Amino acid sequence: MKALGNKYLQLGEWCLHLFLLNCLWFMFSLIGGFFLGVFPATVALFAVLRKLTMEPEEEVRIFHLFWTTYKSEFIRGNLLGYVWAVIGGAILIDVRVLHQVETTFIHQALTIALYLLLVLYVFITFYLFPIFVHYNLRFLEYYKYAFVLVIGRPIKTILLFASMLLIFFLFSLIPGLIPVFGVSFIGFVMMKMTSSSLMKNNHSHIEEVESFS
Repeated sequence: MKALGNKYLQLGEWCLHLFLLNCLWFMFSLIGGFFLGVFPATVALFAVLRKLTMEPEEEVRIFHLFWTTYKSEFIRGNLLGYVWAVIGGAILIDVRVLHQVETTFIHQALTIALYLLLVLYVFITFYLFPIFVHYNLRFLEYYKYAFVLVIGRPIKTILLFASMLLIFFLFSLIPGLIPVFGVSFIGFVMMKMTSSSLMKNNHSHIEEVESFS
């Protein structure tokens, strides 16, 4: 009975953490005018989730870690996010252009290739932010290592994709959950499922910044 009570207590703590993180994500995205705030806020969200999921024995000052990460990774977070967003936008534009071209064998082959590329893009996105907050790498290596994990962990990647579909289905059934847990719950599932693929006992550049703040 006591064990069950502890489980309920842990569940309540996680619900509170996710609610707080969701509020912080929306608030700091707006502070940056959304366009300049959304990616640093996302990096800060994953930095806190990394600490909560991979180092549960340590006390986490959620607001402090979120704020210090948001400030220290503001430029790099925007660079990481917008470079990746531009690449995704280019793929989508190519797909739309091909839909307007006369159907030929080459056209069909290119369309299939682009859709496969789009799927790969989505899969890499699952790993990108968890890797960014966990490792201190050169800029292009974050994309490279995310690609390596997609190829090296195909079953986990497919399970992660299925989990995202289930979450979006849940949110479509209960849209009221989105302003409460929307972004933070998605980030939690991504961080939780990818954490086992990341090296343990790794000290990220974000932790180094936090230790001096």
